[in-house]
Amino acid sequence: MMKNIVLPGGFVFNMAGIAIAGYVLGHTIERYTKITPMVGMTLVGALYRNFGTTNYLEYPVADRIDYHLRRIYPVIILTKGPLTWNWEYIKNNSVKVFSLATLPWIVECSSTVFFSYILLGFPWYWGLHLGAILASVSPAVVVPTVNALSKRGLGAKNQIAQLVGNAGGLDTAVTEGVFGIINSAIFYESPLSYRITKAILAVFLGIGLGISWGILVDVIPDQKDIYAPTIRSLLIFGGGLLLSYTGGFFGWGGTAGVAIMVCAGTAATRWSRRGWATNDNPVSEVYKLLWRIFEPILFTYSGYFLEVSQVTATEICLIVACIFSALILRLVTAFLVAVANKMSVKESLFIAVTWMPKAIVEAVLVRVAADSLNKDAGSLDKSIATQHANIIVIAILTTSTLGSALTTILGPVLLSRDSKVTPEEFYRTQAISTPASSGLNRNTPSSLNNTDVNL
Repeated sequence: MMKNIVLPGGFVFNMAGIAIAGYVLGHTIERYTKITPMVGMTLVGALYRNFGTTNYLEYPVADRIDYHLRRIYPVIILTKGPLTWNWEYIKNNSVKVFSLATLPWIVECSSTVFFSYILLGFPWYWGLHLGAILASVSPAVVVPTVNALSKRGLGAKNQIAQLVGNAGGLDTAVTEGVFGIINSAIFYESPLSYRITKAILAVFLGIGLGISWGILVDVIPDQKDIYAPTIRSLLIFGGGLLLSYTGGFFGWGGTAGVAIMVCAGTAATRWSRRGWATNDNPVSEVYKLLWRIFEPILFTYSGYFLEVSQVTATEICLIVACIFSALILRLVTAFLVAVANKMSVKESLFIAVTWMPKAIVEAVLVRVAADSLNKDAGSLDKSIATQHANIIVIAILTTSTLGSALTTILGPVLLSRDSKVTPEEFYRTQAISTPASSGLNRNTPSSLNNTDVNL
């Protein structure tokens, strides 16, 4: 039925091949170097684009496949994280979590606007568009390492693993909400009054929709239904897709992202009251599996957007300078925020290091600039849109490599083991009391041992 497109040389064969190669290389690099597999996956896509024999994006069907996959990725990513957040920790440490999630984000976004204008000649609106993407941190890169350190008792006293995971997840929520508003305000033509009104209402509308859908997913089906995990997973996924496409169609993308995250968080919180562990429920296991499948697809196809032939060596140097100039200011801000929240100097330095990687949000949005351009866009905007994608891929490759390596190397140096608090005692005191057993008879592990905020 599909004829030559699935044979060697066909674009379906090539797309499947580079995703598999990305998976293999990514996890091989992780095994022998401890660098996040996302770097290897992205590198495979970039190498194939610049040294491969064919460009599969030249085929309209392949291009549409990639476009629609980028409607699916956010549903999985933005659902997976809130299902495993520790809401009790966030409530008890709200100032610390929210300040770390927002202040470094604001500083890096603003700095990117400035440096992209000075170094790259971007108009301010393009700089703001780029900054809203690059300002997002990717806790998925460092959380496994931080959790491993926490199990050894390193950073256990001040709950570093909880702080990095939950604040990083909220950082992603900020990015989704703000970027969606910025993108629609820049590229969707509408009266100024409508844009202002939409910007004000977008986040609140997303919260309202998310809470409503989260309550619905809790009520339907009954908790004791043997198929409850499957039905709930499908309801959340279907609702997320509906919100993603509807929000994109009407130019309310930020609303969709916020709604998806709030829906997952609301549902997980309500399920915990009925017997499912807050950060270890059956639906979260489904989304962990989905992410395992879609992760190599996302990063290999995102690396494919790096066009080396479109940039000179000088431009690459300027791009790297722009990325790291804003990043340094971000890390300084994260350090100061941690110190202000009564963390030790060494712990604050470690937190700043974990705030370095950029990966998931950047990969999802790598082609959004080109897709958002109007048909009558000028040559300058088209050139910047191409450069926009190059900058994002370079940021993923450099910051994720450095962030994952430095977290592994500096963790044991900067985090101390508190002799008065053994890891076993700490986990026991932090464990959330087990609710009444549900029909699924699942064991409820401690909250810290099972922190998995891979956003």
